Amino acid sequence: MPPPVQAADFSPSQSPVLPLLATAPARIAFLESIRGLAAIQVLMLHFFAAFLPDLLSSAPSSTLAAAIHLSPLYFLYDGYSAVYIFFCLSGYVLTRSFERQLDQPMVQILARVVRLGLPAFAATAAAACLMLITGQANIEAGRLLHNASFSQQWQADLSILSVLRDGTINALLLGYRDMPGVAFLAPWQQTVKQSFSSPLWTLSIEFYGSVAILFLCLCARRSQRLWWIVVALGMLFTIRSAYICFLAGHLLAVVRRAERPVSTRELLPMALVIAGVACCVVTEVWQPEWLIALCSDKTYWLFPGQSPAMQQKAFGAILLLTGIIDLQLCRNFLSKPWLVAGSRLSFPIYLIHWPILCGLAATVFVYLDKIVGMHLAQMCALALGIAASVIASVAFAAVDRYAIGLSSRLRRRTVGRNYPAHIATAPAVSSNSLDVADAAQQAAR
Repeated sequence: MPPPVQAADFSPSQSPVLPLLATAPARIAFLESIRGLAAIQVLMLHFFAAFLPDLLSSAPSSTLAAAIHLSPLYFLYDGYSAVYIFFCLSGYVLTRSFERQLDQPMVQILARVVRLGLPAFAATAAAACLMLITGQANIEAGRLLHNASFSQQWQADLSILSVLRDGTINALLLGYRDMPGVAFLAPWQQTVKQSFSSPLWTLSIEFYGSVAILFLCLCARRSQRLWWIVVALGMLFTIRSAYICFLAGHLLAVVRRAERPVSTRELLPMALVIAGVACCVVTEVWQPEWLIALCSDKTYWLFPGQSPAMQQKAFGAILLLTGIIDLQLCRNFLSKPWLVAGSRLSFPIYLIHWPILCGLAATVFVYLDKIVGMHLAQMCALALGIAASVIASVAFAAVDRYAIGLSSRLRRRTVGRNYPAHIATAPAVSSNSLDVADAAQQAAR
C-alpha cells in the first residue's frame, strides 16, 4: 500500500491530526466481528424480554434468573450495552472512511443518508407486510404470558403514510420520544411503540453522530489546535448522552489503536474489559449518585441527559471496547473467519428481527399454547423466532449490500473529482472492508 498522501502542506502548528489516505484503509476483521456479536446481543435481549421476561426483571421470581441477572452472563443478552458498542465502532470506522473524502462533505452526508435510509425503509415496509399477514399477535401473546410490556409494543398504524413516515423521517431524522436522541425534537416525535421496528430508534443517533464525526475530521484537516478545541468541547457537551460513544471511537481511531500492535502489558486492557462488563451489568440495580445528578441536571450547557442507567451502559461500552482492542487474545478470537463472515448479517439482523418477534414468533406461541402448553410453546416460539430472524437476515442482506454499493459510488465520485488520477483510481472499498462498518447497528444497534 502506498504511503498516506497529504492534501496540502501544513505548518507544524497546523499539522492535521488525520492524514488523508490515498487508498482504502486496511480491513480490520476483529472490529467487524464485534459488531456481529453485538447484533446477537440485541436479538437475544428482545426475544428474552418477550418470552423469558424473568431474565430481565429487576426482581426475578426464580433463583436461576436472579443469579444470571447480576452476573457476567447477563451481558451476553445486554442489548442496550451492545447499541453503545455500535456507536463506538461507528465513531472509529467513520473516522477512517471520512478522513479520505473531505472535499465534498455534503456528498458524504448524502451517502450516509442512503446507507442508513434505504435499509431502514425496507425494514419498515417488510414489517408492515408481516403485520398485515399476522396482525398484532404480540398483544395476545403478551396477555397469555402476563407480559404487559410485550403487549404494548408494535402499535404502529398500518397505513402507507405511517410506513413512509416511520421508515424515513422518524428513523433517520426525528428519532422517538422518551428514547436517547435529540431531545428538542420531542414535539414532533412519536413513541417507539408506534414504530414498525423498534430498533430504528438508534438510527437517528447514528446519523447525527456521523455528521459529528465528519465535522471533527474537517476540523482535523484544518488544524490540530482547532481539532483539540472541538474535541474537548464536544466531550464536555456530550458527556451525559449517547454521542459520547462516537467521540470515544473517534479518539481511538486518531491514535490508530486497532491497527497498532497490542500492548505487552495486558493487565490494563483486561481491567478495562472487566470494568466495562461490570459497569454494564450492575447498572440494572445501581448507579452512582454523581451520575444520577449529572443526567438529571437542567443545565443547557450540556446535551440533554439520558437516563443514568443508559449512560452508565454507554461508559461501560467505551471501557469494554477500549480493552478488547488492546488484547491479542480477543483480536485472535474475533478474527476467526466464521465470525467475520457472520458479521455481515449484523445490520440485517438488527433491523429485521423485531417484526419477526412481534409477528411470526408471537403467532406461533399463541397457536402452540393451546396444543402443547405455555412452557413448551415459549421455547418453540423463541427458537423458531431466532432461527427465522437469521434466515430473513440472509435475504435482507441484499438490500444492505445495495445500500452499501450505492453509498460507496456516491463517495467514489467525490474522490474522482478532487484527487489526482493515481489516487482516484486506487482500489475501491469492497463490501468486506471497514466501510461496511458504516452500519449501525450496529446499533440498536
